[in-house]
Amino acid sequence: MKIIAFVNNKGGVGKTTCSKIMAEYLSKVKKMSVLGIDFDPQCNFSHQYLQMEIDPVAPEGLIPPIHPDYNPEDLEEMDWEGRSSIAEIFYGQGVVPYPTYIENLDLAPGHAERLLAAESVRKTEVVEKVHKQLANFLNSEDVRAAYDAVIIDTAPSKGPLTISVMKAATDIVIPSVMEEQPVQGIYGMLQLWMQESLIREKSRPLNLVGILPNMFKQTRLHKDLLNSLQGNPAINRYILPVKLNQRIVYAEVDSEEANPRSIFDFPDDHIAKKEALEAYQHIAERIYS
Repeated sequence: MKIIAFVNNKGGVGKTTCSKIMAEYLSKVKKMSVLGIDFDPQCNFSHQYLQMEIDPVAPEGLIPPIHPDYNPEDLEEMDWEGRSSIAEIFYGQGVVPYPTYIENLDLAPGHAERLLAAESVRKTEVVEKVHKQLANFLNSEDVRAAYDAVIIDTAPSKGPLTISVMKAATDIVIPSVMEEQPVQGIYGMLQLWMQESLIREKSRPLNLVGILPNMFKQTRLHKDLLNSLQGNPAINRYILPVKLNQRIVYAEVDSEEANPRSIFDFPDDHIAKKEALEAYQHIAERIYS
């Protein structure tokens, strides 16, 4: 089972969009059984597929809706409030993924307050309470039997949640906008990848799929920064030869009223679909070769 994470410690680089397209490429195009995981307290990935609700305890945050399989009259479910999130792994509780409108794609949504609490665990406790929990969950027999691939959207940080993802992942992709601050985030994630690679078992390497230029614009700034990265001998081998351009359609398909709601449901000659297919076919080949 491949565990594929999109990581960058800078925000606004399109990690959620890239995660969404990867999840839908594998589930719709490759017909794999996929679990999406939202490890970002902002819960943007969750909001793509579920009607997330305002948390009454922390109104600035979001919580998952009542699970469609929840039956309050079932005596065996008396200890369950009917909601589930990936944050349950930090509280010794089970995770019940939600079905989505995409066939073959389930989601373990985020829970803003609980993920933020995990992110702020004291340093002396962080290894046992945070770093190991995602790997333990994904290595469980139930998860491995149910899914062919796991796609993880991450928070814009290098904190405990992101480190937990790096320890669980088999493959990482670093999306970045070709601007100064996001590019600096690339170097931060490369450092984190190398640190994790050094302590990993040789039999379980962490594969850096590559750096994905995202929301690319045909401007001098974007072109010059991409050329600069490609000309840097320490980093050029990690730059993917594909990219996602700045296109409004990637945002439009996120709307509940959108038709279609997946980039892969557009006609085959649609420019964004052709671009996404080319990019994600290349990424999948690097992961599954």
